[in-house]
Amino acid sequence: MIKSKNGVCHLKSRYYQYLIMWQIIVSILCWVVIITSTALFAIAIIVTAFLLYPFDRNRSAAHQIACWWGRSFFTLSPGWKLRIQGRGFIRRHQAYVLVANHASMSDIMSIFCLNRPFKWVAKDSLFCIPFFGWAMSALGYIRLVRGEHGSIRDSMKQAHDWLVKRHVSVLFFPEGTRSKTGELGTFKQGAFKLAIQTGIPIVPIVLAGTQKALQKGSFVLASGIICRVKVLKPIETRDYQAKEAVQLSMLVKSRMEEALGTR
Repeated sequence: MIKSKNGVCHLKSRYYQYLIMWQIIVSILCWVVIITSTALFAIAIIVTAFLLYPFDRNRSAAHQIACWWGRSFFTLSPGWKLRIQGRGFIRRHQAYVLVANHASMSDIMSIFCLNRPFKWVAKDSLFCIPFFGWAMSALGYIRLVRGEHGSIRDSMKQAHDWLVKRHVSVLFFPEGTRSKTGELGTFKQGAFKLAIQTGIPIVPIVLAGTQKALQKGSFVLASGIICRVKVLKPIETRDYQAKEAVQLSMLVKSRMEEALGTR
């Protein structure tokens, strides 16, 4: 009986080893395809943004290619599915301050799948990634150097101009970094101060499942993952005063926690 149990344990151990090995091989193949497609989409974005800039200063056509890029990311990943809810809360020709939780590198690809125009405030290092970063620059995304006061001021000025002068939404990840637990971290106040200053509504976006799909520090792509994007009802900011930014951020965080089920 003991030998039988040992034999079963050995078979299980071999099975898990083969399973892990297979997952690594599939992940490597998928990354080769994803990186190749990223380069192709990036080139298309850069060329489109350059050629159409005299007629399309908002880079809307180039952003549409980015939305297809996001959809392809899920199509090419092993067994990933995406569920979107509340997309209608974001009207195409109205500007919003978009606020989303951050759990994975795949978050931005999930938000691309909303197929809505926006600019994204992103850390400076992402703009240095070949093809990916070049496409971000071509799309007019907003560069932020962490800890540098002048950069924060400049990024807020760019975000203000996109919102007010160009009527294009701007996306913020107010936690500033990816969550390791899936729970919301402390919100930085920049997005909320800007929303109050401009009187533009805030639209919270809740992402779930992306952390499991692509975990921080690992290149292995999980399989059979369902990622969810839930757009919450817009929150009007016209009645808020500048000193109430913290109060507004707490309201937004509360609604996002409720939607995530972590409250």
